Amino acid sequence: MNILKRIDQAIDTFVSWFVVAVLGLMIVMAFGQVVLRNIFHSNIEWGDIFLRHLVLWVGFFGAIIATGERRHLKIEFISKLVPQKLHKAFLILTNLFAAVICSFLMLAAIAFVKSEIETAEILILNLPTWYFIIVIPVGYAVIAFRFLVHSIIWILEIVHGNWDVVEVQHL
Repeated sequence: MNILKRIDQAIDTFVSWFVVAVLGLMIVMAFGQVVLRNIFHSNIEWGDIFLRHLVLWVGFFGAIIATGERRHLKIEFISKLVPQKLHKAFLILTNLFAAVICSFLMLAAIAFVKSEIETAEILILNLPTWYFIIVIPVGYAVIAFRFLVHSIIWILEIVHGNWDVVEVQHL
């Protein structure tokens, strides 16, 4: 269990720094595009397309962070109906369900990336399109992994007699 927690923490650290770096790059590029257009009547030809794909990356990496912090989108009214004693078991089931759904989405995204590899379409700077969309299957895989890690941790806690759900504290 400790190895899973360490892997999950390493993912969290990497993803957090990656999002900071990409957001910084996006701000600099967007500001540069505005300056180039308004002052020099020019622009970076591929800049807007690149920024759009960076938004996709930030979205997936943000979802990875949200899943790790248990702040992902969820329907909570059903969990309020479950007796407190069974609340952790309910969380395990919903996380396992979410992991399965993310796995199916990952498989569909892999098929999408494979089709892009086969077409060998170039997006910008002689870089193929699939370089920019590889984040989709990778993102779903990491999100599914994080749902599984939470479930395994909770299952082990139940095995050791701890049925209490510890709410995650956020700033």
